[in-house]
Amino acid sequence: MKHIISVVVRNNSGVLARVSSLFGRRGFNIDSLSVSATDDPQISRITVVVNGDDNALEQVCKQTAKLVDTISVTALNEENTVARELLLVKVIFEDKIDKQVVHLCDTFGAIILDISSSSMIMELTGTTYKIDEFMSELMNNRNHYKVHKVCRTGITAMERGL
Repeated sequence: MKHIISVVVRNNSGVLARVSSLFGRRGFNIDSLSVSATDDPQISRITVVVNGDDNALEQVCKQTAKLVDTISVTALNEENTVARELLLVKVIFEDKIDKQVVHLCDTFGAIILDISSSSMIMELTGTTYKIDEFMSELMNNRNHYKVHKVCRTGITAMERGL
């Protein structure tokens, strides 16, 4: 089962390594990891996405909470969470810009960030499902272009409400 864990930590050297190694020692493979400072530059939020059973998740959350620099650990409930991912993708055109790619961007709400005579870089923010669907459509409908590079941030998430 997929779990999203939000860890708020003091923004000190080595904290990310300690948190991620704790998950590894407990047998969790980290599917996604997103880290950034919060509104307070001395505090960071780590969003970790892992697969595993509920009991093991509870134990790793308790152990993470005991780390010196940890402020809080929250296992996020998908129904009460806003979770997003960022995608950057570059396509290269054989001849000229394929209007089908532009239409696909319009359909999914992707933004064209850079365009040249032979390539285009697009940005899409959304749920993992939306990103996966966009990539599937982009890969399956190739006529006169190829997907050259793909960069995904992984999930960042926040609990709804107060």
